[in-house]
Amino acid sequence: MALNACRRCGTCCRKGGPTLHMSDAALLEHIPVSSLVCLRRGEPAFDPRTGGNQPLRQELLKIRGKYGNWECMYFRSSDSACLAYEHRPVECRALSCEDPSEVLAVMDMPPLSRGDIVPAGTALRDLIEEHERLFPVAEALDRARDRRVGADMPDELDSLIRREIHFRDIFAEKVGVADEELWPYLGRPLWMVLLPLHGDFRRYDLKTKTASNC
Repeated sequence: MALNACRRCGTCCRKGGPTLHMSDAALLEHIPVSSLVCLRRGEPAFDPRTGGNQPLRQELLKIRGKYGNWECMYFRSSDSACLAYEHRPVECRALSCEDPSEVLAVMDMPPLSRGDIVPAGTALRDLIEEHERLFPVAEALDRARDRRVGADMPDELDSLIRREIHFRDIFAEKVGVADEELWPYLGRPLWMVLLPLHGDFRRYDLKTKTASNC
């Protein structure tokens, strides 16, 4: 595939990190798995092919953004540089501001998934599957959408979010990592997935609570 010349305007990098495809698997020798985020099946995500948000029909692994926004973590805004340019994924290589057809074609290539980086039968794979069973995205989204405008947080939804936070906290403490390092394996916390629906889901953000108590 031809490499398109980059004008270094930073527009694409500010909109979000690229999705990784099967052809990018070898890049994980250079891009740490901890730099990724899993968007789970059913999560709403912007699809440039349709021009709107669509529930994902299959999970995706993307280079994650900076906390609080989707700007690619490898983008250096001071000089519009890519800190992983020599090992950038196929979507970045195909992207052209003048002609998006090539990157749109790349988006139809098979995506990389958690099943490709976490072997079956391992404790981590079992944990991922348990998390999917206990805290499905579709259930959380359905409960959030059923919530009446101006109504208090439903007990069932509040319980689901808090139990998922507890699940993540136990695992993060056990392996000694920050929650963001779980994102390739468990996806983002449910409250973060639901945040675009209503700003008050930010009440579950421990970072915000810690900052407000300083």
